[in-house]
Amino acid sequence: MRKLVPFLFVVAALITIVGCSKETPLSSDSSMQSATIEARTPGRAHASLMAEYEVVIENLTPNNGNGASQPFSPPILATHALTFHIFQEGKYASDELRQVAEDAVGGPMVTMLSTSPFVNDVAEGSGVILPGQSASFMIKARVGFRKLSLVAMLVNTNDGFVGLDGLRLPVSGSQTYYLDAYDAGTEKNTEMKAHIPGPCCGNPGVRVPTHEKIDTHDGIEGVGDLDPAVWGWKEPTAKLTITLNSIG
Repeated sequence: MRKLVPFLFVVAALITIVGCSKETPLSSDSSMQSATIEARTPGRAHASLMAEYEVVIENLTPNNGNGASQPFSPPILATHALTFHIFQEGKYASDELRQVAEDAVGGPMVTMLSTSPFVNDVAEGSGVILPGQSASFMIKARVGFRKLSLVAMLVNTNDGFVGLDGLRLPVSGSQTYYLDAYDAGTEKNTEMKAHIPGPCCGNPGVRVPTHEKIDTHDGIEGVGDLDPAVWGWKEPTAKLTITLNSIG
């Protein structure tokens, strides 16, 4: 029995050390803080908490009048699970994204998101966001569904859109981000008025289809009818401010 006492003492000490180590903060980074908070809280109780965020989207493209340069179509936002994507750079666009990027048709995208078990909440704009203007949205998230994505067409392009793919929402306060424009890869960038739906052109539903992967947008290059000085823009395309309003 004497030989067992030191051994039991060592085991008890190890259990104490391991137990203490689980309470040690992992990092000061906000995403790591979030992971720690979620791990410490009982699953069902914490999962029932819903956080509400205000998301402000500002159009940073040049404000040079008459619908120029690039108004945003009504944005579509979603909070969702880690493995879910509305789009991914380097991947092919879904048909729902194609319709947004080519003609600002958001209905199919909203329906897809609203019926997905991997999506927590969906918000949709009620109007365009003109250059130099902004719009505010309220959206909810909870544990397991704390990623934010959004898309909005650059309406004076063939299939350009401003997008956000799976941003981890802040756990407190406000955070500001800058977004670039993407090319959906579903329509050739003819820059011809006959193929573009926006104020520059007024021709929705007319396209020269392509099948390319989503990539960063090259902007208006002057290969067709559109003057880059009027319809062009520089990155970043949009400013995004996200504020945690409440948890309950």
